[in-house]
Amino acid sequence: MTVDDPDNHDAAWHQRSRTTRQLQHLFELDLYLSSVPQLAASTRQLLQSSSSSTNSTANNHHHNNSNNHTVITSSNSGRVINVLQGEMAHCTPSQADVLVSDDATTCHILGLWSHLGLDYSSSTARRDQMQQQHNGGDGKLATVAHIDSPDYEDCIRDAVDLHYRYHSSQLSSSSSSSSKQQQHQTRLNGDDSTIILPVIKLSIHLMGGYNDNDGTSHEITQGVLRALSNISDGYINRQQHHHHQPRLQMILQTCAVSSSNDNGSGCPIGRGLALDVSSGKVYLTEVGEDVESSSSSSSLLLDNSTTVVTTSTSAKGPDCLLRQARLWASFIFNNGDNDSNDDDNKRRLQIIHHPNDEYLYISPFYFASHPFPHRMLALNDALLLQYTSSSPEVEKDNFVRCVRETFRYMNGTSCFHVFKKKKMMNEDDDDDEKDYGLDDWWDDEDYSPRRYRRVGLNGWAAVA
Repeated sequence: MTVDDPDNHDAAWHQRSRTTRQLQHLFELDLYLSSVPQLAASTRQLLQSSSSSTNSTANNHHHNNSNNHTVITSSNSGRVINVLQGEMAHCTPSQADVLVSDDATTCHILGLWSHLGLDYSSSTARRDQMQQQHNGGDGKLATVAHIDSPDYEDCIRDAVDLHYRYHSSQLSSSSSSSSKQQQHQTRLNGDDSTIILPVIKLSIHLMGGYNDNDGTSHEITQGVLRALSNISDGYINRQQHHHHQPRLQMILQTCAVSSSNDNGSGCPIGRGLALDVSSGKVYLTEVGEDVESSSSSSSLLLDNSTTVVTTSTSAKGPDCLLRQARLWASFIFNNGDNDSNDDDNKRRLQIIHHPNDEYLYISPFYFASHPFPHRMLALNDALLLQYTSSSPEVEKDNFVRCVRETFRYMNGTSCFHVFKKKKMMNEDDDDDEKDYGLDDWWDDEDYSPRRYRRVGLNGWAAVA
């Protein structure tokens, strides 16, 4: 005999209500995206090359078929910076040729690309002359982020602010110092009615998610679009009171999300996005299992001294297992207490590369051997997939292998042996050799990030 539990009825009702709201919001989003011709066209252009091959295999298997994605290796796409889940990277054309991120299912990949334009009433020749002056060399800035939560508005805002500051500083350094007003406007031929004001044009590309059963994709879509809308409103209000400052123009050029990125069988069409740093163009991509990956030790001249370092060559970038371990460490050790409302404990995307900086960084975080990875490694592949993925039905075939490699890495070492402790006053050098355990005190601020310098096309050398 069974007894009806009122709590079960309430839970079921709330779940149905949540699903209904999500479907309504999804319908409204789809309707809006299809009603903007340029946005709909750019989304179709991005996805159409792979949709046919994905649809053709959907009835046989839900896994994504990425045959028509461009496969990026260490030798076929110039200088690559690969952004993993939970990371963000910024760069200029002098630093890299391509920013890329892949393996997104419910996650979203956000691309930002900015350059200086002009808000003007003048001759085409004069306009082109000024644009060439400010957009030559590193007059362009690119950003890619791999977003796994709707709660990253502060990180997205910081990225947009960085683009604005970057171009504003370029304007200040290149403008005439004859007067403060001339840093921001130019009058031509003595005609006061002809004014040229700089405008920073920020192109936005968003791709990711699909019609997953839990609605996780749509929650992330809403979070990112809401963040971009709030940031845009803030700049509009700011510019109404600061007329002589550069104006920021935010343009959503690609929005392949949720239903737009679903092949009709509950599987994402595109899960990898590349951003050409020089042109700003985006395309579907996959970072291949690079057969040319290699590791070697060599003597290099780093920081004005010859040092023996370990170099690795791969489009995936350096120390991927360490970077992937951060995601599991956050879950296992509850680093940062992501449910806290404290500003200091909000979720943050890890910035691995900065403009005008030659290094790629992995910031310190706590991890060590723990019973959870041991238990997961004891599971068969099918169970491990179910326990470790938010979208097990659409993961790539190499997902379980990558998870096992990461867990083995975490069990085989700890943060104390990976990150170098900053030297404190009255501290002995022997402390670096201490055998640390789970109970030892850890503070991210006490440890230095790992740094890597590019060697050749896509080699990376760890720098002390």
